[in-house]
Amino acid sequence: MSTKLVEISAPSYTIDQKPNYMKIGTYVDDQIVKLFKDGKYLLRAIGSQDHPKYDLDELADLILKTGTDKYDKNRTDVCHNDFAGYDYDIQAGTCEIKDGKFVIDDSMTVKSEFGDIIYHFFEHSLRDRGFRVRIDILMFYLPQKLKRAEKISVNTKGCKDGLERYLYKFIEQDKKQEALYGLVKIR
Repeated sequence: MSTKLVEISAPSYTIDQKPNYMKIGTYVDDQIVKLFKDGKYLLRAIGSQDHPKYDLDELADLILKTGTDKYDKNRTDVCHNDFAGYDYDIQAGTCEIKDGKFVIDDSMTVKSEFGDIIYHFFEHSLRDRGFRVRIDILMFYLPQKLKRAEKISVNTKGCKDGLERYLYKFIEQDKKQEALYGLVKIR
């Protein structure tokens, strides 16, 4: 199975000022659900500015080739200290497309899948990184190809606020690209 590659143009989505989360989110959601089949996915969102060695297209090509944006073993993840006690490959959330629409969880701040993602990155990345992040790559993974991360040791302290629920490990380490169902570039 080859990864579905989608490009969406969203010129009104910038981080120069607070985005209209619902308007941009709904627009991107509508584009994705037209092209992706109903199902449950693990969704990882990143901004290419976190990967300064690559432009958007180069980073997307690398992800398509390897199945992940984790290309450098020496690169420290955001929130590394919080997750260091777990054997994990990626941080991702869950999402579902049903009847051609994203299922919106009551706990979401913005009632749009992409809108909620960009809300959290605009509002919180300043604390994590010292700069705001524009999300321009979405990776949709097949959940049956990953498993929840496990603690490295039973004595390992858990993550704050239950964040371990976002940590996943590829079941087949040498076939990560087979777990990647779709990649969306947001231009």
